[in-house]
Amino acid sequence: MHGKIARWWVAICLLGLSWLGQPAWAQIEIVDQAGRTVRLEKPASRLYLSEPGDFAVLSMLDPNPARRIVAWNRWRLDPATLEQWRNIDPEAFDDIAQMAINGPQNLNAESLIMHEPDLVVLDHFFGTATHTISQLERAGIPVAILTLEPDLRDAKPADGIEKLAILIGHESRGKEVAKLITEHRDRVVTRVSRLKAEGKPLPTVLMEPHAGTGPCCLSMGRQGSMGDLVRLAGGTLIGSEIVEAMSGVLSPEYVIASDPEIYIGTGGPHLHSRGGLVLGVGVNAQQAATSLWRTVQRVGLAQSRAVRDRRSYGIWHGGLAIVHLELIAKWLHPDEFHDLDPAATQAEINQRFMARPLTGTFWTALSGADQ
Repeated sequence: MHGKIARWWVAICLLGLSWLGQPAWAQIEIVDQAGRTVRLEKPASRLYLSEPGDFAVLSMLDPNPARRIVAWNRWRLDPATLEQWRNIDPEAFDDIAQMAINGPQNLNAESLIMHEPDLVVLDHFFGTATHTISQLERAGIPVAILTLEPDLRDAKPADGIEKLAILIGHESRGKEVAKLITEHRDRVVTRVSRLKAEGKPLPTVLMEPHAGTGPCCLSMGRQGSMGDLVRLAGGTLIGSEIVEAMSGVLSPEYVIASDPEIYIGTGGPHLHSRGGLVLGVGVNAQQAATSLWRTVQRVGLAQSRAVRDRRSYGIWHGGLAIVHLELIAKWLHPDEFHDLDPAATQAEINQRFMARPLTGTFWTALSGADQ
């Protein structure tokens, strides 16, 4: 009997010692979007982010994203948007290494290693920098290939967000964000499928990136771009039949001959100095409306049905994709999507998730742009 008690006591002691040797966090593991296994010993707290828009995504997962970032590619972000994120925590934001890297060829391993990140997050575009990735991993720095901007064409549109949330220890938050995005996307896609099945006409749409900065007209093309939102929302994207790249130039004559029913331009605060479509953080409604009016007066576009019928619109190029999809669906099929409320979706995301609510003018319509 005494021997059994002794063996039991030894087993308890050994079990206790084994628990003492365990880390506070179990090892974290994901398979990134390039099919690579990424392992962390604990949630990442010193991030490098490769895409300017990644700060906005992280702000949906973390109440103080700046404290979790050691370096960030803020390339081409306008001052108003930078100030939006800086105001969450100015001191922490000013400690971030503010890099401006325009492509994978300029992604330098040594400069990243110097900042001692415990996780480097690279968008698919920057994920082609295979030599740099190898150098980082040899230095003991994990690299995750994740596109954080939701891809609303995918079965799991917020996959990148969910995987990042796991890596920073906020898995449940990531699932909440993904659930909202997926449910709102599915609502639009399901109705569009029904419209197509019923043989309803799909309106023709000219979507112009960086609108108004030159002669009419740039057009979204066949490669993945914001033009995909037009297709998802039940539209026919003119220009994509001849523009194979992400975007390309259409002549005024081509636009006049195509006579699009709807025009959607994309813009941002950075286009103010170039006379283009101005939308985004810090932009007021009158600025946005005036810039849209000016944008649609160009030869080729001014002669289209989209302008004559006042079905011309503008959206902020840096805005939330799910809000864009709802806006475009309402613009293309106002009767079928009369109950969609993109402003309410934007407000819900601001209230539930954003570390600092986005403020500004993020879309505009010609119907409110009389000059």
